[in-house]
Amino acid sequence: MMKQFKILLSLLAICFAACGSDDPSPSPTPPDPPSPTGQSERSVLIYMAANSDLARKGLFDADFEEMKKGSKTINANQNLIVYVNKSGTATEKPYLARLKDGQVVDSTTVEGSVSSDPAALEKALSHMCEKYPAKSYGLVLWGHANGWLIRSDSIVYAKTRAYGYDESTSPDTWMNFPSMARAIKNGMNGSKLSYIFGDCCEIGCVEVAYELRNVADYLIASPAEIPGEGAYYEDLTDLFDTSSNFYQKIIDKYWDFYFNAFVGSSRYYIYNPGDLAGYSVPLVAIKTSELENLATATASLLSTISDKLQPTGTLDLSQVIYFSINNGMKLNYDMYKTLKMNTAAADFNAWVPAFEKAVPYYRMSARWYSVYTSFHKPMTEVFDGISSDHRVLSMFFPGKQYNNVYPSWNKTIQQLQWNGPISWQQYGW
Repeated sequence: MMKQFKILLSLLAICFAACGSDDPSPSPTPPDPPSPTGQSERSVLIYMAANSDLARKGLFDADFEEMKKGSKTINANQNLIVYVNKSGTATEKPYLARLKDGQVVDSTTVEGSVSSDPAALEKALSHMCEKYPAKSYGLVLWGHANGWLIRSDSIVYAKTRAYGYDESTSPDTWMNFPSMARAIKNGMNGSKLSYIFGDCCEIGCVEVAYELRNVADYLIASPAEIPGEGAYYEDLTDLFDTSSNFYQKIIDKYWDFYFNAFVGSSRYYIYNPGDLAGYSVPLVAIKTSELENLATATASLLSTISDKLQPTGTLDLSQVIYFSINNGMKLNYDMYKTLKMNTAAADFNAWVPAFEKAVPYYRMSARWYSVYTSFHKPMTEVFDGISSDHRVLSMFFPGKQYNNVYPSWNKTIQQLQWNGPISWQQYGW
């Protein structure tokens, strides 16, 4: 059932990316306590990059309030840590805190912190591991994101790149995923995250998952936009679930929440109120230990259609759902459907087991809540009819149209580790 206070946020109908919720920055705050005795069952860090419109429009306040309520659903052997960068002003400095029994406790100010700086993420993770050691760890990325797109291995570059947009800097900054992977590795000091849950737009793509494969066991995310309200944080039990199918529980709760919200609230629609009834948000779970095998299998499969992959080739994308639009161009097509349409059946069937091991669970939706009006027509006129055989994980396929973007996406994709086994340059890119 839709949260009542969120129904009141009708003015937010065109706002996207991870959710928001509130508590003013703690003032004054006591120092962090000594490390607890022994190890907890699990510690989870929610990294709230909210120095953006997400704070101005009330989304941070709403979600933070939810998280406080949700902290009542976890037990004494579980730790919920938040990194909060709401405004970065003198009166609301970034801080780290633990949420317990509905309260903000153990809070500490993080001076000079910018949420898009990988050093801030590294420090937050290190804080979690040192103060709240546990048998396993989770990370929730809360904020704006834009998939794998990067300009360079730096936090300073044009908008619409990567994760963690922070408007307190000049120019505005983001954190790209190669930088994020290094920050996680350093911050975790040898430990590996059980999962990264992307409560942000468009990171459910094979390129991002491959970049993070050595720092987390699973990536759980959407390749598409998500509504501004993001995840349902009043019940946090799934984020602390240690069963073998925990990722399915996280996805089901998210998917079912928006399925019900799209039915029950007229504020979610494409053309007309009610036209999202029966739909939700595409979501995928990616098992990172299987990604190198998937990369090898994909490289082999692509080699069978080298003629189609050349700049003069004829890769058929006409019946494939694309999950994002950037600079007015279609981007991030469904990996499974694209390869099925363009390869020989025997070759494709030989590839499928590698994909299924890497993608143990997904939930598809042929429509989702989108700020881009250019999505509305294909969703209502095309996507419904071609939604079969889609498996949600997205992948970038070079095209001549991307040469006109600065810098060319056909070249920047080659900065990512996924390009090692795939080697787009061998096809003329």
